[in-house]
Amino acid sequence: MKEYLFSILAAFVIAFHLFSLKLLSVYDQYFYEILGFIIVTMLISRYLIYLAMSETNNPADVHLLLNTSVFVTLLLSVYFLKLKNFDIIRYITGIVVVIIGLYIVQTSY
Repeated sequence: MKEYLFSILAAFVIAFHLFSLKLLSVYDQYFYEILGFIIVTMLISRYLIYLAMSETNNPADVHLLLNTSVFVTLLLSVYFLKLKNFDIIRYITGIVVVIIGLYIVQTSY
């Protein structure tokens, strides 16, 4: 169960890491602050991935949950970058599909 916690935490940190790469090109005046944040989140995410991998027998579970960082990045983009044409139904459907995929992978061995 710890592997799920570490994987989800890593997914959130990865989402912030990737989103901050976009912010780097948007907010030039905060270049060094954002760059510092990018480095810190990269290190934290790798450590959380290591912890998750050390707690599981199947690394596919960790990898599948890491892919949920896409959803967090999308929410950050909608909120901060004011993305238009955001379909919440498709968003929730995507999350459900990932959860079903995790269940299928988990029950396959």
